[in-house]
Amino acid sequence: MNTFTLKIAACLLMVIDHTALFFPHAIELPMHWIGRLAAPLFTFLCVQACEHTHSIFRYIMRLYTASVGVAFMELILNRTGNAFTPLFHVALIIGILSLRKPPHRVAGLAAYCLWQVTLYLLFTAAEPSISELDILPRLLVEIVAPTALGMGISIDGGYAYVMLGLIMWVCRKSRYRLAIWFTVFCGAIFILFNYAPLTNSILPGLAQEYLGLPVSIHWMPFTYNYQWMMIGALPFMLLYNGQRGRPVKWLFYWFYPVHLTVITILMHLLGAQFYGA
Repeated sequence: MNTFTLKIAACLLMVIDHTALFFPHAIELPMHWIGRLAAPLFTFLCVQACEHTHSIFRYIMRLYTASVGVAFMELILNRTGNAFTPLFHVALIIGILSLRKPPHRVAGLAAYCLWQVTLYLLFTAAEPSISELDILPRLLVEIVAPTALGMGISIDGGYAYVMLGLIMWVCRKSRYRLAIWFTVFCGAIFILFNYAPLTNSILPGLAQEYLGLPVSIHWMPFTYNYQWMMIGALPFMLLYNGQRGRPVKWLFYWFYPVHLTVITILMHLLGAQFYGA
């Protein structure tokens, strides 16, 4: 599979996931299982793009611009879910780790961490004032501002997907290592998302929030906490041949917001209820 075919497959899997709410529960749940394959495939494609792009800076800026644009779309359409946010942070950290001089990498990572901590403290301190704002300014501060400022709290799916992207980047030159570490990652997700005693004993509440773990962890690996099923994306990644295929650089940038808009309009027309992207 080349980049084009992998991108088309990921888009189709994403549509299956997002349109599942229009079907009876017996069909909806398996559609969501299938849809779990989309996010790791898009993350894999992001890592490959970071490796082969002529300018990683321009690529990072495209992802940033797209993430902010979709944040405004979230506000307008009254829905949640922004797949560009984890991809932006993956590309940004890879860009820092790709700097030639080790001191620059250390400084870049330190600046990233300091930025996240500072913004978290500022937003936490300002939370009482934010809650008193009128609805539009409040939504701008709560939805658009965190994305525009590159805050970790805005990452759709949490830092778990950023960690997955970094694992893929480290293993980018070895299918064997990718298969092993992706399987380990999915196993960790299976345990952390479903086995509360272990999760609560090793991760404080804030860490769970930033990793994107569910608010209430219960043993429901097939009915609710089935993110581990992303393991099904591994064969697609192992079949990747490194070829570009048809040049459709802007496909996902346009397809993602357009398909969400169409689905949201259909939801309002049919009276469907949205639970998340």
